[in-house]
Amino acid sequence: MTLAEALQPLYSSYLRRLDEMVARLPEGVALTERTTRGEDGRLVLGDDGLPLRFDVADSRDGHTYEVHGARPDAPEAETLRVGRVEVRLSPGNWEELRVACVFDHRPLPEDAEELADLLRGFAIFSWYGGFAGARRAGEDRWKGGAHALRVQLVENELRAVFDLGTCPPVAVEALCAALSGFCEERVPMAYVRIGGPG
Repeated sequence: MTLAEALQPLYSSYLRRLDEMVARLPEGVALTERTTRGEDGRLVLGDDGLPLRFDVADSRDGHTYEVHGARPDAPEAETLRVGRVEVRLSPGNWEELRVACVFDHRPLPEDAEELADLLRGFAIFSWYGGFAGARRAGEDRWKGGAHALRVQLVENELRAVFDLGTCPPVAVEALCAALSGFCEERVPMAYVRIGGPG
């Protein structure tokens, strides 16, 4: 089983929640995955530096809706390997997916910053639809891009929370392949944890 296959239930549940939200609005008024612009027409940036993108909005009054799962969705596996990286999976939600890069010891500041840059680069690439071509048939009504990211170093863990939006699961597999390369070139990781509580 691949990591993308193991994460498919989280992604599918998120798409189902989006479809349910759109179905609550009258036909033709739902705006999906639009970016937010200020009065001057410029993109409004979030705290992560990415342009703000909402899940669904009502075109009649501009009211926006963000989709959040009531409970975590379970992945299809608990542990997998992607290259040199052991990936431990726990239940989570696609729209608030926690990823922790765990080191044996607290990493050097330059290694932690380089890893944070890798995660930010992945989020930016994903935000612009870098993995949109990997969507399955029927998923093309959505942009296929990520929405947001938060990153922080806590002792020996670099923790990220991704709102992966409609970015397909193959993206997370590609991220873990890049993390494997990071382990080879910079500093080894004990494991990567995906999902779980904050």
